Amino acid sequence: MSSAATPAMRQYLDAKQQHRDAIMLFRMGDFYEMFYEDALVAARALERPLTSRSKDANGGAVPMCGVPFHAVDGYIARLVKKGFRVAICDQVEDPRTAKGIVKREVVRVVSPGTLTDSNYLDAREPAFLVALAPAAEHGTGPGDTVGVALLDLSTGEFTTAEYTGPDGMQALADELAVLKPREIVVPGSRGADGSPTWPRPTAGAVWRL
Repeated sequence: MSSAATPAMRQYLDAKQQHRDAIMLFRMGDFYEMFYEDALVAARALERPLTSRSKDANGGAVPMCGVPFHAVDGYIARLVKKGFRVAICDQVEDPRTAKGIVKREVVRVVSPGTLTDSNYLDAREPAFLVALAPAAEHGTGPGDTVGVALLDLSTGEFTTAEYTGPDGMQALADELAVLKPREIVVPGSRGADGSPTWPRPTAGAVWRL
């Protein structure tokens, strides 16, 4: 973190450090702002103007992209539908009574499997979030057992199951292909080359390690 950062930017950097895998929406006045790489990604995804704020410690301009606070839910939904995870860092005290910098905290994180706003969901399609948990340490081998939990937050539907052996792994792959989950959460084990050890039996879902 740069010692030249303003108090507000230090708040942003602290929050971003805790949510590196998410696009950070940071409330500043009447806008939620995004900075650095988040701003570059969001500007393309949302077709929003890309601007910049004061230079950083290295003399470079800080990319910035903002959305109006009163329309933020729509922009969050658009990002999530494109497969992004979004963290909302909001003001948690009244700016009119705050002493010094307004306190801000991440108040929610939204991902493809946790978007529940009916205004932005297609009622004809389920919004399944799936978690996979191997019984063995490395999982997904020929004789392994995998526990599966399936949740649709928009309806409250929740089911669990176990799949064992080669036939079970194929049945699991077939089931995921039919269910088309929005998001799949798996343990973060990786191979020697750094790539995930889990197979990817379904297209379209966002995988979280």
